[in-house]
Amino acid sequence: MKIFISANIEGVAGVMRPEQYTPGHAEWQRARELMMEQEVNAAIDGAFAAGATEVVVAGSHAQMTNLRAANMERALSMVEGLEQ
Repeated sequence: MKIFISANIEGVAGVMRPEQYTPGHAEWQRARELMMEQEVNAAIDGAFAAGATEVVVAGSHAQMTNLRAANMERALSMVEGLEQ
């Protein structure tokens, strides 16, 4: 089973102010960590636990620079190789 996850930083638990999802602001990096550590990686783990054989993740906010492929557990990123 293949799973596609579309993740948007707006709506992540603990992310509620524009400076948290705007690149260049001091709080943006922490919001990215919350997104990966608490939400995206949990969804990836759940997908594999439920029988997924492949998981692809796409960041779906603005320029799609909120996800860092290096921080994803066992999944492929649609922007694999790009870092911010």
